[in-house]
Amino acid sequence: MSKFKLGHRVTNQIDGRDGFVVSAPYNKLVPVAVEQSTRKELWPETQVLMKPQDEQLVAMGGKYNAPQGFPLNI
Repeated sequence: MSKFKLGHRVTNQIDGRDGFVVSAPYNKLVPVAVEQSTRKELWPETQVLMKPQDEQLVAMGGKYNAPQGFPLNI
């Protein structure tokens, strides 16, 4: 079972882009909405790092208050 759950904020360790999990991972791929973009991508679990607890959304036990329009920058 994957450690990534719906709503977790994550970082791609290859290119440093941030995103958040938008669906349950499957086939070792994590569905991610890239922050400040309209892109949704499948990232391999081996390339995905969980952001620290302080940077998780408040609903996920963190301290990050998402701006209006999150994940887009409107």
